[in-house]
Amino acid sequence: NILEKPEERDLIHEHAVAMVQCKVLKQLELLEARKFDDPDIVDDLEFLNEKLQESVQDLSSFDEYTSEVKSGRLEWSPVHKNEKFWRENAIRLNENNYSLLKMLVRLLESSKDPLILSVAAHDLGEYVRHYPRGKVVIEQLGGKQMVMQYLSHEDPNVRFEALIAVQKLMVHNWEYLGRQLQSDQPKDNPGLVQTAA
Repeated sequence: NILEKPEERDLIHEHAVAMVQCKVLKQLELLEARKFDDPDIVDDLEFLNEKLQESVQDLSSFDEYTSEVKSGRLEWSPVHKNEKFWRENAIRLNENNYSLLKMLVRLLESSKDPLILSVAAHDLGEYVRHYPRGKVVIEQLGGKQMVMQYLSHEDPNVRFEALIAVQKLMVHNWEYLGRQLQSDQPKDNPGLVQTAA
């Protein structure tokens, strides 16, 4: 019903994404392996499978990420650690008045689950790293204070991700820092080699 009845294409897509996120395709696969006497059940399973397969093909990694954040059930899905994803999509976290960033900060405020806290802290750090004004935005949303409070969390993974995120918040310009580090490397100096020998 939620894939067939709504008239708005965006709403149908949103429902399909939610179903894919909740691993409905795997359940359909298991159900299709069973034999049912009722042909309506078989037809419904085929319809659902077809619609969800279409949605998976249309599903961008950003849609998947958005759905995961909105669900509040963060886990280490591939997009979180994907450099290309963050490079291409960090600016999109500004859409809808920073709604996804606000959700991440809210998860840091309300969740007790170490996995969710780790992933949320990581994502805020990646946003800051890939969006030039990210530091200012995260500070205005209260994200910096939230991440900093997890530096002393009991779970070592939460502490680690919080520490990395705080480091990203403290560095102003990653590219500039990279160039500075490269320029600070000692050049080949034959005099140093001779004295070392």
